[in-house]
Amino acid sequence: MTHFREFVTAEYSRGRTIRALAAMTGRSYGTVRSALVSEGVELRSRGARAARVNLGEGDAGARREELSVLLLSSRLNAGLTGRDAGARAGMSQSKLSKLETGRLVPKVDDVARLAENYAVSPEIRGRMVELASLVSRDARHRRAVLHRGAARQQVRVARAEQSATTVRVLGVGGLPEAVLDKPPRGKEFVVLMPEGVVRSAPDLVQQVYRVSMAEGIEVGIIPFFSKASIPDAGYRVLDERMVVVELLAGNVVITDPEDVAEHVAQFEQLREHAVFGDRMRYLFL
Repeated sequence: MTHFREFVTAEYSRGRTIRALAAMTGRSYGTVRSALVSEGVELRSRGARAARVNLGEGDAGARREELSVLLLSSRLNAGLTGRDAGARAGMSQSKLSKLETGRLVPKVDDVARLAENYAVSPEIRGRMVELASLVSRDARHRRAVLHRGAARQQVRVARAEQSATTVRVLGVGGLPEAVLDKPPRGKEFVVLMPEGVVRSAPDLVQQVYRVSMAEGIEVGIIPFFSKASIPDAGYRVLDERMVVVELLAGNVVITDPEDVAEHVAQFEQLREHAVFGDRMRYLFL
């Protein structure tokens, strides 16, 4: 076992998330996940429930995780790189990576083709195809739940964002569009981002530099060496009235006072681990 695999295996067993380990080591999410799978580590379901929002995520999340792990472990057992496996199945390496990390809803035909290329047993192939069908069904149901009343919800969020005086942002996918332009007078933004996210895209470093100098915007970076547990999903807290959680399938709006307060408390804890100003800019020299 290499030092990297030994480290991520040990830290994962202590409760760190794959995303946190990626940020700590400077490796990609997929690299960390592949290392854990290759060591036979049983992966936990991704993303703890952030609030009392029931989207049927339990079983659906377990099915998506089981399928993605089966796809990844089968490829590794077949001795194929992501590029070679994708080429044989007639798909890009990027698409295969998204299937192996559960970020893309699979087509049954794609999964069947991958199973054939990996020469898995009939039992494994049958399970993979079954899971692909179930995950596809789960995704259709999830979109229906998230988009029910979407127009009215978008109006509520837009009004809350317009009237908010303090906006706290946990950005796990990059800088939010709202801070790329000069914020309106009287509005304060506090943005936290993991160092690994910023380093993953060269343009982001310059954007962070520029935005951090703007009036009304405070940018903090959670460094690799931090022991902070970073959520898988980013979110925005509008004053202390509303939270908008950013998921792959859409946004979830939370207005329950207790749940909003929990997000505010979590954000402030992460803020204690972040570095700001010159210390933040020094990280990227």
